Amino acid sequence: MGYQIVAIEREYATGGQDIGARVGEMLEIPCYGRDILQMAAREWNTEAAYIEHLEENFTNSLLYSIGMAARAAAGQGDGLSEEGRLFLTENQIVKRLALEGPCVFVGRCAGWALRRRTDVLNVFIYGDWDCRIRRAIEEYGIPEREAESALKRFDKRRAGFYEANTARKWRDRQHYHMMLDSSKLGVETCARMIGQFL
Repeated sequence: MGYQIVAIEREYATGGQDIGARVGEMLEIPCYGRDILQMAAREWNTEAAYIEHLEENFTNSLLYSIGMAARAAAGQGDGLSEEGRLFLTENQIVKRLALEGPCVFVGRCAGWALRRRTDVLNVFIYGDWDCRIRRAIEEYGIPEREAESALKRFDKRRAGFYEANTARKWRDRQHYHMMLDSSKLGVETCARMIGQFL
């Protein structure tokens, strides 16, 4: 069996969301990213902003990581913090969507959620610091004076979310099949490489 699902993790301002969307368009399959956060908010009967706030407050302690990963692997949500229950909710959403057919996931620890499947291509998108700064300013509208701190803040948040929930290092290459430098390759080439590989 070949790969049916793409799970993308990405540094901030590398175009990871655009790459995922283009892979989805190319293969005519759905691409999910922030949609999962919104689905979780609906399941919790709350606002997406509140879910986002919980994600920002994930602890990154080693003990929490190990305990959280063990509980999530066992499918146990009882006794967990609100943040932990949120992670399990998003995990379940990812698994449900994956059962519906081929798709692309951007973020949300989807590769880890689907780790028992053999048809998931795990991809990490990274980029040169200066190119990311430029993208943050030109495409994301971040003021120049705030761009560097925005990159650090968002990367730290993504790494913290991933590491607190999976007990794995976010940038560790052993967890990915492909690692692509979008600052050198460009968004289109990255999307095409993933699509052609599939």
